[in-house]
Amino acid sequence: MKRFFLIVCLCSITTVLLAQEEKPVSDKKASPELTALQTAAGLVKYGYENYSATALIEAAKIISETKVQDLEAEVTHGSSPDVQNKASAFSMNPTVLLADALKYAGRDKVVTAYAKQVEKSINSGNTRGAVGGPKYAESRVYGKDYNLYQVKFWANELAEVIVVGDGDNDLDLYIYDGNGNLIASDTDYTDQCVCRWVPAWTGTFTIKIVNRGAIYSNYAIATN
Repeated sequence: MKRFFLIVCLCSITTVLLAQEEKPVSDKKASPELTALQTAAGLVKYGYENYSATALIEAAKIISETKVQDLEAEVTHGSSPDVQNKASAFSMNPTVLLADALKYAGRDKVVTAYAKQVEKSINSGNTRGAVGGPKYAESRVYGKDYNLYQVKFWANELAEVIVVGDGDNDLDLYIYDGNGNLIASDTDYTDQCVCRWVPAWTGTFTIKIVNRGAIYSNYAIATN
């Protein structure tokens, strides 16, 4: 009986060791770049939902001033059903944001002048850095479907992933370690997701974005 109990305990310990235990992140500072992108995403959603030119301009300014690099990751898409066009607008591209802001500004000379000022700053190359900063990409996940990203994170360093959708569906975010263990998740009823954890060891993690809605969602993803 004692031997059986010992075997059970050893199996339990092994299972725990194979799982990437999520360490407390309270003592780890969030990336200022990802925090800035989160703020910009909120402005983008507000701007498009309320036809606010100033919100889109501020978002474009923040994004252009945030150092990012392309997210180079192995991406797996689920099924690809027929796509129906939809009217909702969404972009985290500063150029697109400023163009839409000018449309919303109409004849407002003050807002138009501010948009032109931000546009000039972006075009001058005095904003976004060429290297460093979080990794960023924009993509699409179909209705009732998912996208997978394979990304490497480092041991004992804060890992962060944010996802922001176009506002049409509920998006959920899941993080799995190399052994398939669920490490972190954000499953609220919005399309703005944030996951933070501290890996126990360096390795490749799976980022899963699930679309709970019936139609496709455009989204932006950023990770450190």
